Amino acid sequence: MAARRDPEHTADLLWRRQRPGSRGPRGSLTLDQIVDAAVELADAEGMAGVTMGKVAKRLGVTTMSLYRYIPGKDDLVDLMFEQATGRPETADWPTEWRARVRAFSHAQYQVLMARPWLLDVPIGTPPMGPNNVAWMEAGLSAMEPTPLTPEDRMGVLSVISGYALTEARQAEVVRRAAPSTGLTYTEWGAAYHQVLARVVEEGRYPALSAIVEAGVFADDRTTPEEEFFYGLDFILDGVEALMEKRRAAQGSAP
Repeated sequence: MAARRDPEHTADLLWRRQRPGSRGPRGSLTLDQIVDAAVELADAEGMAGVTMGKVAKRLGVTTMSLYRYIPGKDDLVDLMFEQATGRPETADWPTEWRARVRAFSHAQYQVLMARPWLLDVPIGTPPMGPNNVAWMEAGLSAMEPTPLTPEDRMGVLSVISGYALTEARQAEVVRRAAPSTGLTYTEWGAAYHQVLARVVEEGRYPALSAIVEAGVFADDRTTPEEEFFYGLDFILDGVEALMEKRRAAQGSAP
């Protein structure tokens, strides 16, 4: 059974408040050096290439010496994710709420696409480190001038962040499968159309058959980024509808 992890301990590591342990050569490394080395390994080899032993070798130290700074691999992965996501660059984002939230979600998507190994990191805790808290702040502040309640804003943030993660993961799955399927993202639509046309030809799936007959997939040449914005606008249309509901409720309040 895996050891239970204390959220406060994890937060202390992410915010660099954790005091070093006793194992390993004292003062020979910094926590940032270890995380930098691990991120460099992940950039080169993916998450599968990151082990405590490889990180230690890259730094020219013994594996055991790393445990003076980091309790274990899970903690290292948390630190890697925090560092690799960086902080949002908001200076050029639009000021209008919808355009700003759109820029926020797209920026999250771009970070994940730029470092696909981030998609292999199991997310076991809510955002706790300074970089990821900065992302939360950027998303929430974009919705401050709206009639959304605090609960609404947090809910929207969760939905659009999850959407960016899902879309990036789907695009990366197709990219990784390309050597075995022989198909790129933009080529899958036509291939999928052919498969579905054979499946639904007996009339067992009338709703799906109508989609296939309309050629929805046949001429689909959209890129992953175009697909991302298409779905994101669906979500933001829903957020606008919720805003109208909140405005109506505020207008009818005594």
